[in-house]
Amino acid sequence: MPIRIYNTLTRQKEEFAPREAGKASMYVCGVTPYAPAHVGHGRHAVAMDVVRRWLIYRAHEVTYVMNVTDIEDKIIAASQREGRSWRDVADDYTASYWGELDELAVLPPTIAPAASQHVDEIISLVERLIENGHAYPIDGDVAFHVPSFPAYGRLSRRDLDSQIAGARVEQDERKRDPRDFFLWKGAKPGEPSWQSPWGPGRPGWHIECSAMSRKYLGDGFDIHAGGADLIFPHHENEMAQSEAAHGSQFARVWIHNGLVNVVRAGDEEKMAKSVGNVVGLREAMDRVGGPALRYFYIAAHYRSDIPFDEQALEQAASALERLRIARQTMDRLLERQAKTSGDDLAEVAEARDSAEGEFHAAMDDDFSTPRALAALHGLVGAVNRAAAGASAAFAPSEAGREALGAARETLVGLSAVLGLSLAEARTDHGLEEDLIQLLVDVRQRAREKGQYAIADEVRSRLAELGVALEDRPEGPSWRIKR
Repeated sequence: MPIRIYNTLTRQKEEFAPREAGKASMYVCGVTPYAPAHVGHGRHAVAMDVVRRWLIYRAHEVTYVMNVTDIEDKIIAASQREGRSWRDVADDYTASYWGELDELAVLPPTIAPAASQHVDEIISLVERLIENGHAYPIDGDVAFHVPSFPAYGRLSRRDLDSQIAGARVEQDERKRDPRDFFLWKGAKPGEPSWQSPWGPGRPGWHIECSAMSRKYLGDGFDIHAGGADLIFPHHENEMAQSEAAHGSQFARVWIHNGLVNVVRAGDEEKMAKSVGNVVGLREAMDRVGGPALRYFYIAAHYRSDIPFDEQALEQAASALERLRIARQTMDRLLERQAKTSGDDLAEVAEARDSAEGEFHAAMDDDFSTPRALAALHGLVGAVNRAAAGASAAFAPSEAGREALGAARETLVGLSAVLGLSLAEARTDHGLEEDLIQLLVDVRQRAREKGQYAIADEVRSRLAELGVALEDRPEGPSWRIKR
């Protein structure tokens, strides 16, 4: 069965036909490191990591390029605000981001180019656009002339009025058309700059990805990916300047993941720093751990917007725990030896075959992780039913052991394809579980007696030791952060 991917450019699912058989080339818009990453950044990285993992599973050699936009207005503003160099700001936040992605089990990129390392390629691309009439210099700046590329708007499907509205972030009376955007920006005092034919300056945002993707993947690479908020103007501008410069197709398939929305008073609103409703990626992982947060992301289809709230995080952690417990259950049953005859576990064998088929069909259909997870939980249900009916003397027959072993291999293997490890959570925090429970009980008694200062101090110290505590109507619950 072929892999079918929803292409934003055509607004339909298409059979994936890579440029080169058995290989896949992906360019994924990465982070702009001017502040700590938020949960939306994590969602994007996990969504595209799942795409990559499935392509690998389906026997494709994947070249995965994820850039770092380390030259950008927001980084310069952050450096001025924090009183340190733009390079230190970019490097520190980039390093933190890579560490957080590692905790989310995101595979490292094949190549992670930074814009500041590719200024020569960017200047060459801008020169080419000027030479063929698609760009023009203005007093040290260089702008792309949108009307020179008639196909502009094809990706985002925006009309002229919408394009102009979207261009208001770069209003400048010197531009020939209000939709024109800057490829190169002349130097300003205190900002980083590089020498160019138009004087000292720095690249504009959009031109960076065009230069880096072509250097590492060439023309007509297979997949360009990013968040839905990048469709316009970023990806629209990328496609226009790339195809205008080289006269060939830029990317064959455009994939965009949905956004993460914050739930407030029952309503969802887009997460944005300007609104002040950002939830940090580190904060979310400290609550439930990287594996559970990854499960939270993939429990929804990658193209869907998802609400972010505490209940959804807890549900994700519980669902992941059910998969882990099922693996432990199978391990226990496999350790039992039948003295006479045992159970053939025919239901488990049938459920394994069904789960594998449903999982494959789901992932081939535009990477439908919710359906893939449902297939795994269907297998878990069959295993739990078998275990529930098992007496102390129960043991699988030889055929049953084979069925159980295959089911375990399927559950663990397909979970790993989604980037989910079913290994037991680490508990290397230097505290035994009974001691943690004792401290939780002490805190609860302090709360009941109105000794809130003591209760808050215990909770704070537990958090420092890596224990997440939550008060529920039925009583406090805790887990060791993973």
